[in-house]
Amino acid sequence: MWIIFGIISAVFCVIGWIMTVKHSSRAPWAAACSLSFMSLTLLMEYKMVLNWVNKEDWSALLDVVPSMFSILTGYVIVMILANIVTIVISKRQN
Repeated sequence: MWIIFGIISAVFCVIGWIMTVKHSSRAPWAAACSLSFMSLTLLMEYKMVLNWVNKEDWSALLDVVPSMFSILTGYVIVMILANIVTIVISKRQN
């Protein structure tokens, strides 16, 4: 589920960039949707890890969590910066 939310977040980010280039006033809404789905992605990832802890699946935690932390950190940084740029550019155009 977290993969689906991550893809939807990236799609909204691209839509926001396209709207910014086309000088649409709705670009901040696409950025807000992208950030919302980014937070849902992180919550779903946390839920997956919580399920593994409840099932005491320590090998899954040891295999996935260290690499996923760095991947999700990069994802969050890129999405926040891309959406901030989208919002700032669209506000300057209006």
